[in-house]
Amino acid sequence: MGTYLQTPLSVEHCKDLLRMIAKANCVKAELITTRLLSDDDKNDMMNGDLPIEALQTHVAIWVHYGMPDYRNAKFVPYAIEKLLAT
Repeated sequence: MGTYLQTPLSVEHCKDLLRMIAKANCVKAELITTRLLSDDDKNDMMNGDLPIEALQTHVAIWVHYGMPDYRNAKFVPYAIEKLLAT
């Protein structure tokens, strides 16, 4: 079982947590929120229902696989998507 926060978090606390996880994975927090987390994930995080360890693990795996845009059901890695856009 992961560590659940069990209490609602402020938007700022969520941002701080995402920045910490992003920094640990050498990625921008904005990419986590725009390419990985769904609205339900964000709500679960704010409600304290998302284990921190699960979020850390999912971010690490997502980074390992090239940061695809799972939020929008696109599976091309971020670097390739940027190359194709130029």
